[in-house]
Amino acid sequence: MDYNVLTALPHGYPFRFLDRVTEISSTSGVGIKNVSANEEFLQGHFSGNPIMPGALIIEAMAQLAGLVMNNASQDAGAYIAQVKDMRFRKTVSPGDCITLSARLESSFGSLASFSVSAVVDGVIVAQGDIVMAQTGQCSSGL
Repeated sequence: MDYNVLTALPHGYPFRFLDRVTEISSTSGVGIKNVSANEEFLQGHFSGNPIMPGALIIEAMAQLAGLVMNNASQDAGAYIAQVKDMRFRKTVSPGDCITLSARLESSFGSLASFSVSAVVDGVIVAQGDIVMAQTGQCSSGL
């Protein structure tokens, strides 16, 4: 699949947490985040035992959900409106490759609810629901 995350996401370094999109439609998406030992957020989280902060795993899943919204409506910039029932089951460390998924569950007006998950080596590390709000503006050039 030829999907350019660099142009599709309005986020820039160091706040882009999606390296690649492997599947995308108007209702679901799958993406990849490779966690490098050089990630800035690992420098202080935690000294001697670096792990990816849960909030950034949520952000990675939300960036994917936002791309699903953009795929459904080309003028749909989006932001996180709500995080529900998020569970963190395992830590994510340098060298891990996270497979992210977002599936549209329902939408109402400018809001869309997604079931999201993050998986490392076949094990769920985080899962829950994210509600995204459509801004009607897309700064990514889509």
